Amino acid sequence: PGHGGNDPGSVSKDKKTYEKNLTLTISKRLAEKIRSSYPDVKVVLTRDKDVFVPLVDRAKKANNVHADLFISIHINSVKSTSANGFSSHILGQSSVQGRDLYQNNFNECARENSVVLLEEDYSTNYQGFDPNNPESSILFSLMQNAHLEQSLNFACMASEKMSKGPFRTSRGVRQDPFLVLWKTTMPSVLVECGFISNSADLQILNSEKGVGEIVQSLFEAFAEFKQSYDSSLDVDS
Repeated sequence: PGHGGNDPGSVSKDKKTYEKNLTLTISKRLAEKIRSSYPDVKVVLTRDKDVFVPLVDRAKKANNVHADLFISIHINSVKSTSANGFSSHILGQSSVQGRDLYQNNFNECARENSVVLLEEDYSTNYQGFDPNNPESSILFSLMQNAHLEQSLNFACMASEKMSKGPFRTSRGVRQDPFLVLWKTTMPSVLVECGFISNSADLQILNSEKGVGEIVQSLFEAFAEFKQSYDSSLDVDS
């Protein structure tokens, strides 16, 4: 679950809904659903309550338990109230030739990465990365992801499953320099589940039915990824 504690993440226009609470609810319900359906799968949450966890520590926790998949749950937000829908993000360069990756999604990346400013000694933890410096982020985006293919596979699965609802708009699969995905040593995907700044999306996010459909979509993506992952491990002797 993204954000937490003194980092509320995005906040709704009426100041009543916080991203940190929505991401925690979605993540905990997804974890419960995976555990009940796959008792053999160990699900580890980077946080299970309203606390602040530095981005670098989220990756460390995943790495320390030798995770096979890292899913970062977020809610999007922009100044415009018309933007809506969901998207999946992996770490890497843009797949569109000639497109300036960071400039294309500057505001979204800067917003998600700015949380590092709340961390002590963030410059050391992230090798001098400055979320307010576009040049810093462009260089960061050129880093290679050893698990790019599998990350892309899950991102596409999540996008396909979520396209069935409850959000009316799919914003596709993107490659972006999100710090939370940087130091993970496994397939890693960040999912933006709607826009807290859009009234229709916010209504979905604040409804039992809407959250249930989001969780179900992510669960179905996980189930498909697990089947594919397990099949890749089956090697004839």
